[in-house]
Amino acid sequence: MHYDLIIKNGTIVSPDENIQGDVAISNGKIIKTGNLDPGDSAGEIYDASGKHVLPGIIDAHVHFRDPGLTDKEDFESGSIAAAMGGVTLIADMPNVIPETCTNERFLEKIKIAKEKSCIDFALFSLLTDNNLKEMKHLKESGALGFKVFFGTSTGNLACPSLDVLAQQMDESARLGMRIGFHAESNEINANFTSIAKSECDVPDGFWLDYARPVISEVNAIKMIVSLAQEPNIKIHIHHITSQDGAFLCGEARQNGIDLTTETCPHYLLFNNEDHVHKVLPPIRDETHREGLWEAIENGFIDMIASDHAPHLQAEKAKTTWESPAGLCGVETMVPLLLNEVNKGKISINDFVRLTSENPAKIWGCFPQKGNLKSGADACLTIVDMNMKKIIRESELHSKSKTSPYDGMEVKGLPVATIVRGAFVMKNGKFTGKKGYGNLTRPLN
Repeated sequence: MHYDLIIKNGTIVSPDENIQGDVAISNGKIIKTGNLDPGDSAGEIYDASGKHVLPGIIDAHVHFRDPGLTDKEDFESGSIAAAMGGVTLIADMPNVIPETCTNERFLEKIKIAKEKSCIDFALFSLLTDNNLKEMKHLKESGALGFKVFFGTSTGNLACPSLDVLAQQMDESARLGMRIGFHAESNEINANFTSIAKSECDVPDGFWLDYARPVISEVNAIKMIVSLAQEPNIKIHIHHITSQDGAFLCGEARQNGIDLTTETCPHYLLFNNEDHVHKVLPPIRDETHREGLWEAIENGFIDMIASDHAPHLQAEKAKTTWESPAGLCGVETMVPLLLNEVNKGKISINDFVRLTSENPAKIWGCFPQKGNLKSGADACLTIVDMNMKKIIRESELHSKSKTSPYDGMEVKGLPVATIVRGAFVMKNGKFTGKKGYGNLTRPLN
């Protein structure tokens, strides 16, 4: 049989096994995985000998700042950075200008992304006090899920009042949609931040951790869980920073709550004694860093996402209290985590589960995404587990050139990124084109 593309001789990785074989692709879909027939041919053959072939990596939490903040990032620069980092699908957050909270704005954002993105994309919609009646239309337009800033971050977006939020959670259950939460308590943060500012003019990681303490995350998660008691409500806790938060989520799940969880590389790789760019929620102490790895091992953390949140260098150069929170991560997430695979912290099968299959399942786009089975979109990430590189922030493809990983050596790199059968990065070089990306609609 003749195919458009054959990936030959690779180690094909799923969450459950590794097999030697080939992947045959036509019309943007995977046709066959495993051993091909001797007479099979293709318009292009890529030899993956010595490399691992993964289902396309999904970064389910990015801020591409488009529209309204495009001096920091946009869908073109952000998607190129993602492609260079082995990511085939991103999910963009709604705290842009204007915020993505109405169907009209959602459709406008789709148009912007389709014109600029070189990889597939999905979009979250913000929940506010005033958009309960928009939720049905947002689902119909392809919203991946809804987002609530239970605690403020970039944009200072207010959480809906609790009576409205309760109605929105009921409506999300009726629609079969999941709501993701930035889980912090504004009241606790305000109190401890006031104390911290009175004690320290230029805070380090310890003081940021003090200003927005673990109890802020825990208190918010408890409140969110208390609102999710009705059947069919599905919730997600973004960027968990603490072992307390992770294990509280695990307990809620054991009690029947449909709750999923996410953490980020910076919470797994740094502690609050490291000199890291300001990020919110803040990086915790070493006990929590190790506790998050334990939570992954115990199944309390379902996915890892970058929370890519770029800012201008001049902004990040301000004093810590004045500088905006966020760091670049979409291009470095895959190599950083492959480095942990090489160190034995997790298996490559766990990596695929945490960054591909689980995000696709949680956000309702599996089996279209997140696997290499026949009929799935031909989105693949090919990696060389022996290749080494020193991360240089000056070489990042984001508009922002600030990274806490600058100078860090990693072993394990993406060498090819394939989106619906087309190479957008090949052998470390960008080969994609602006406007190739498609909106990924949830299947539920």
